[in-house]
Amino acid sequence: MKTLILLIDFYGHPALATDRYNDNIRYSALTEIISSSFIDKTNCAIFSTSIPQNDERLLELKKMATLKGFPFVTPIPGTNSVPWDEIYSIDYIKSKLKEFINIDKTDTQIIVTGTNTSGCVYKSKSIGAYHWSKAGFKTKIYLPMTIEYEQKGINDLERNINGFATLYNEIKKDKCFDIDIVKNFNDLKLPV
Repeated sequence: MKTLILLIDFYGHPALATDRYNDNIRYSALTEIISSSFIDKTNCAIFSTSIPQNDERLLELKKMATLKGFPFVTPIPGTNSVPWDEIYSIDYIKSKLKEFINIDKTDTQIIVTGTNTSGCVYKSKSIGAYHWSKAGFKTKIYLPMTIEYEQKGINDLERNINGFATLYNEIKKDKCFDIDIVKNFNDLKLPV
């Protein structure tokens, strides 16, 4: 099965972090994917929303990924005449990746990661897990590569707990039980 890995606002809001450990987990999980030699890179692509120039870790991981053969596509700021949030859609992503991988709901899984698990990763962005699921794609949210900043909480742990509880309630309300919540690397079932 082909795989698209989405990085939604991956850089996040580090100024709001109470524990750098959480951000390190996300980047480490992405490194694990990029460094895995068994993945069939002709059937696995990475798409990231825009990457800030000060996100040196993600820019370096993008270089590593492309050197290892992963298609890694990121829109370049200033190249579109529409506002950023409006360019991100399922059709937009499919068009940007068509020279690398044909994204089709019959044989492509979508792994959604990034910032604000209960918001953008799930539904707030038009490329969140909810939208892929409703479009008929096998969809997973990979928890080690997500983080919550928008929920209340005195620290990252409490915000992440509240974010996951909100995510669960939203999935229940939307009846999106086909979305898999994944915590183990092997459960991603990346193409080999």
